[in-house]
Amino acid sequence: MYIEKIKLENFRNYEKEEIKFDKNINIIYGDNAQGKTNILESIFVCSLGKSFRTNKDKELINKNKNYSKVEMISQKKDREVKIKFEIQEKKKFFINDIPSKRTSEIIGKNYIVLFTPDDIGILNNEPSKRRRFLNIMISQLRPIYINLLSEYNKILEQRNYYLKQIKYEGKSKDNLYIWDEQIVKIGLKIYEYRKEFIEKINKKMFDIHLKTTGEETKLKYKSNIRK
Repeated sequence: MYIEKIKLENFRNYEKEEIKFDKNINIIYGDNAQGKTNILESIFVCSLGKSFRTNKDKELINKNKNYSKVEMISQKKDREVKIKFEIQEKKKFFINDIPSKRTSEIIGKNYIVLFTPDDIGILNNEPSKRRRFLNIMISQLRPIYINLLSEYNKILEQRNYYLKQIKYEGKSKDNLYIWDEQIVKIGLKIYEYRKEFIEKINKKMFDIHLKTTGEETKLKYKSNIRK
């Protein structure tokens, strides 16, 4: 697949712009603060439903406007895919002009890999950075994975709330098993997806790294899960 074009309206510093891409290599260049990263950000938003630079969606809107739109058209082997993003009071997504019920529905429609200087932190920062990287990559390949993460976090939040009720309201500990069983069940599925992904990376990475550097390298996924 390749991205054919992207249309920006009131997105960051762009009031109205249409950018067409070649299906081979594209180089975006220019002076600082001219909007190069904003183009990459718009592609990221249309592929994963959120920005890689901010958690506040309204920061994507041009400072002089009250709404923003992005439309991205990509070509796959057998079809064209159009993803449209709109934000005013709330953000909305459309897949081939059909409203998306959930943001997660757009994940996997376009495959992207973003690498920035900050991504060095994947190796030397806290584990949450590495988990975030894995979550983004796996979600594109296996869209069901993002639903598992959402369900896991929801159950974990409910469990934590019940723990507060046990502490402050004297609720019985006997009911904790309801959440514990679900956390174990879904957590195991998440573990299997991550383990499978790491194994696939290792198969590709070993030969490439060996040919490039002459050194052997391997990733290892360490988890508290014991099967």
